[in-house]
Amino acid sequence: MTGLQLFYWVLGIIFIILGVACELEKRKTVRGATLVTARIVKCDKDGPTTRKGSGGYRYTVEFEADGVLRRALTNDAFWMDHSRNSDSLIQVWYNPATPHLVERKSPEAEILSALFVLLGLGCILWLGI
Repeated sequence: MTGLQLFYWVLGIIFIILGVACELEKRKTVRGATLVTARIVKCDKDGPTTRKGSGGYRYTVEFEADGVLRRALTNDAFWMDHSRNSDSLIQVWYNPATPHLVERKSPEAEILSALFVLLGLGCILWLGI
């Protein structure tokens, strides 16, 4: 095995680990949560009163859970202001253990994890052999 093949094997394994970790983190976040439809109230710049280090813009959403109208922040962050999406409907995962924070249902996380795994397998099978 040459040094370049070894490099591609290691790179492939790293990509596969990243893909699996991405999927496991998503599953951990939504465990015990309920999928509800929410209305986007506004999109604000993440400030010092919310989660530190996340940066960007976050949605404030309004939804009904357990018969109560609730407001919460999404735990994702956008690079740009998405205020044009106000009054749009999205699906969020609501967990009663963290009522002030919801996870936006997005296929991007599943697609990203699948791409990482496919990229890892491609590095190992196509370039590493």
